[in-house]
Amino acid sequence: MKIQVKDNNYSINIVYKKDDDLNKYLRENSDSKFLVITDDNVLSLYRNRIQSIMDGKNYFIYSFPAGENSKSIETYTNINKFLSEKNFNRGDKIIAFGGGVVGDISGFVASSYLRGIGFISIPTTLLSMIDSSVGGKNGINFLNLKNQIGSFYFPEYVHIDYSFLNTLDKRNINNGLAEIFKYSVLSDRELFDYLKNTHEIDYEKIIYKSLNIKLSFVKNDEKDRGNRQKLNLGHTLGHGIESISNYKLNHGESIGIGTIFIARASYKMGISKKDFSKDLIEAFKKYNLPTHFDFDTDEILEVLKHDKKINKNMINEIFPVKIGEVINKKLTMDELREVIELGKTNG
Repeated sequence: MKIQVKDNNYSINIVYKKDDDLNKYLRENSDSKFLVITDDNVLSLYRNRIQSIMDGKNYFIYSFPAGENSKSIETYTNINKFLSEKNFNRGDKIIAFGGGVVGDISGFVASSYLRGIGFISIPTTLLSMIDSSVGGKNGINFLNLKNQIGSFYFPEYVHIDYSFLNTLDKRNINNGLAEIFKYSVLSDRELFDYLKNTHEIDYEKIIYKSLNIKLSFVKNDEKDRGNRQKLNLGHTLGHGIESISNYKLNHGESIGIGTIFIARASYKMGISKKDFSKDLIEAFKKYNLPTHFDFDTDEILEVLKHDKKINKNMINEIFPVKIGEVINKKLTMDELREVIELGKTNG
C-alpha cells in the first residue's frame, strides 16, 4: 500500500516484511554514503536485519541510548561531529531507523547538516509510523522542554514495515493507539468505533487511515500556521504532562490524557453537547492506557509558558465539538488556567 505526498514530493510505502522494497530504493542511490541512526535497543533487536538491508552499500551506523533523554543538544552535536569526521556531503543520506526519538533527531540533523542532506525514515514503533515519520516536524528537547529546538524538513522516502511491531511491547503499541484515538476525535468517528470495538487490530488499515488523516491537515500548511494546528488536539496539556512526569509517561499516553482533559473542559464550557471524555476513558481502559495524571496547575502552566503555539501572549487551543469534529480557540494564559481546572475533575 502506497501514499504519494505530492505537496512535499515524497512517498510512503506501507508493507509487511518487505525489505526488498527498501533495498530497491536504496540501490537507486548507490553512489551515496548512508548514516543509519538508531538507538541501542533497536540496534540490539535488528542489527542483523540492518546489516542485511545495507549489505553492499557504503554505510555507517550511529547508535545512542534509547529514551527521551537522548533527544538532546549533546546527541545532536555528536552526530554532526560524526558526519563531519566521515566526510559526509550533500549527496549523502541519513536513515532514521527507530521510533520517534530517533526520527526527530535524525530529521533535525538532516535539515541542518550542510543546510540539508537527504533523509529516509524507517519507523519501528506504531507511534512513529502514524505520526512523527511524516509531516516534516523534527527537533530536540531543550531545558526539559519538549521539541523546543527544531525544524520543518520532509523525508524523501518513508518505509513503514509493520512487521517491526512484532517486537514492540504492549505498552508501546498502546502508546501509538492513543495518538490514533486523537486522529479519530479529529475527524473519523468510524475509526474511533473500530478501535473501541475490535478484538483484533488490522494494523495496515489503521496506519493507512491515520496517515491520510494527518496528511489532510498538513496539506498546504506545512509550517503549522493554520489548519495543521488542529493536530495539536490534546498536545498543550499533554506536552506539559509529559515534561513534568520527567518522561515517565510516553508521548501518546500524555496526549491521550490531554485529550480526555480537553474533552471534559469542552463539555463544561458548552462547546460539546455530550461529555464524551467518558467514551474516551472507556476506550482507553480497554488498552490499559492512563486516563488521569495528578499535577499542580501552577507547575504545568510554568512549563506551558514555553509552548511553541504561543503567539502574542495567546495560545491556540483545540476543542472537540464531538468525536470527528474540532474547533480552534485562542486563549490567554489566564483562560488556559480556567480550561485546565475545568478539565481536571468529573464534577
